[in-house]
Amino acid sequence: MIRSALILSLAASAFGTAALAEPAQPSVDNVYAVVDCLMQRGARNMERVLSTVPGTIDADAPWVAGAVYACRATGTPVPAASFYNRGAVAERLLYRDFEAIGARPRGRSARVFEPVSAYYVRYAEESARASLSMLDMASCVVRADPQRSYGFFRTARGSAGERGAIEGLMPAISGCVSQGENIDLSPPVFRAFLAEAAYRAAAGRPEVFRTE
Repeated sequence: MIRSALILSLAASAFGTAALAEPAQPSVDNVYAVVDCLMQRGARNMERVLSTVPGTIDADAPWVAGAVYACRATGTPVPAASFYNRGAVAERLLYRDFEAIGARPRGRSARVFEPVSAYYVRYAEESARASLSMLDMASCVVRADPQRSYGFFRTARGSAGERGAIEGLMPAISGCVSQGENIDLSPPVFRAFLAEAAYRAAAGRPEVFRTE
């Protein structure tokens, strides 16, 4: 398994305070509002989001092609990091397509990207390597505790229940973090990567890195 030392810092308290105190600041809630709007409109491009490799130039292409600006109200900016977009899409598709991780899909599931090679990782941008490493860690968590991972998304974003669910996954998280790796478990970041990892596992493709 290819893993890189990852330091991903995003202060949950500062992020949450800014979002509440300044409505014009980027908010993850705005991301979910856009995704819900697009899915209600039947935007098929949303099902292509997870087929792109995180951190690549093409990763946001389905998102842009989905006419996000038609669904984003004025004065509701979204965070620049694309993993929030991917996570929101994955979370909505997870409960739509699967009754549980390991269950048969309710219909045709969305395509996910193929595991990447060591050669790909070697020449990828640092941001892409960081995203892939974080997703790999989240995939390990899902495989270690699929039931709690699936149930995590019944908790409300930013709630005490969400924080409690992260604590419930701590044994799995501890077993999935390599020595020397510094993982930020701020709820918005963790939720985004766990959602994509959970969808990949449910779709039968949990691996992020190719075994070579």
